[in-house]
Amino acid sequence: MHQNSSYAGLPAHTWMLKKGSEKKFRFGHPWVFSNELSQSPKLLPPGALVDLRDHQGVFLARGYGHPNSLISFRTLTTREKERIDVDFFTDRLRRASKLRQIAGVSAQSHRLCFAEGDALPGLVIDRYRLIGDAQVFVVQSSTAGMDQQLPLVFDALERLTKEEHTDAQSPSWDRTSIVLANDSKSRAMENIAVEPKRIIRSAADFVAENASLLVQPGLPDLEPLTFAADLIGGQKTGFFLDQRFNIQIVSRMAREIAKTKREIRVLDLCCYIGQWGAQLSHLARASGSRAEVTCVDASGKALELAGRNVETHGGVARLEKMDVLEAITRLEKRSFDIVICDPPAFIKKKKDLPTGGQAYFKMNREAIRKVASQGLYVSCSCSGLFTEEDFRSMLARVSTSFDGEIRWLARGGHSPDHPQRPEFPQGTYLKAWMGIVQ
Repeated sequence: MHQNSSYAGLPAHTWMLKKGSEKKFRFGHPWVFSNELSQSPKLLPPGALVDLRDHQGVFLARGYGHPNSLISFRTLTTREKERIDVDFFTDRLRRASKLRQIAGVSAQSHRLCFAEGDALPGLVIDRYRLIGDAQVFVVQSSTAGMDQQLPLVFDALERLTKEEHTDAQSPSWDRTSIVLANDSKSRAMENIAVEPKRIIRSAADFVAENASLLVQPGLPDLEPLTFAADLIGGQKTGFFLDQRFNIQIVSRMAREIAKTKREIRVLDLCCYIGQWGAQLSHLARASGSRAEVTCVDASGKALELAGRNVETHGGVARLEKMDVLEAITRLEKRSFDIVICDPPAFIKKKKDLPTGGQAYFKMNREAIRKVASQGLYVSCSCSGLFTEEDFRSMLARVSTSFDGEIRWLARGGHSPDHPQRPEFPQGTYLKAWMGIVQ
């Protein structure tokens, strides 16, 4: 069994909060900032385990710290007797897996661990179900503290897989691969290496660059989809699982549109590997219609996969490799039955708010003009710093600048495999609004 740096999973360091600083923490917020500590964190080794106490010495939590980060402490447990060992991580992942079963998303690809949402800060694990009764865990660590615990995480994934294999529908450990995706630029904020993705464990026939992922359909009466994805060269962990709930909302509306047309025209902006377009093609085919999907992205490799995924599910793919705003201005107005505006995060830091907010406005202003009368418009933002209120205000400006009318029918958000904590607003980032243009 692997061991972490602290003796038997117990910290060698203790920090105390300033008087009054524990109020937010006692309400469940999992972070402590450096200015809330009664002493300097500078002598702590990055990522070391720490016990946190209030100004009177009463135990509050056990977690890990960083001497040079604004976020000095991240909570792992509030139980004083709980050790941070392989049993701890196995229990956390077991509970996370059970939540996904209850949410009804575990049979296909899903996010197994969503950092603070699953009480494992700095850790994201996507569990991709593959064709042939196989699976791959894509593991992403964003902090020095979680980097130190990764050997225990891998051990816990092995334990979990072997426990769950008692169910005939769950893959065995022999059919399980692991990819480590520590390539996020956010790691530099903790002074840890930004590394190329690499395979930690490979089943005999696993090809990370051409994986076939089983994905839940937009409507429950449809068959699961198979997506071609690159889990090494692709963005993030290779696929965006957070849009599942939004796709379900849109699919219900899109089915009504598909019932009245032999062909539906779809514009998928910032399409990546074509998740939206493939889902709508799948739905159209099942409805006796066909989707013609214009896929727009700056990545030629992503577009190639998008084309394959759309056509695998019965659609016709038209690929446009270019800057999205350039593509929008080239396309004719009011010509698409469904337009998906799902850009990358334009706002990654607070200083990006003015320019990023304007970029969202410009893109949505142009995109909504491409929707045909009685067509469906979908607008998304994955910028956590761009709040729901910011997003609403931006869409209000778009609506007033538009020469038609739009009636917003629904709002979306995170999929249920991305658990939310109201006491931790930093964990909420995805926003989505859906409306009909008249």
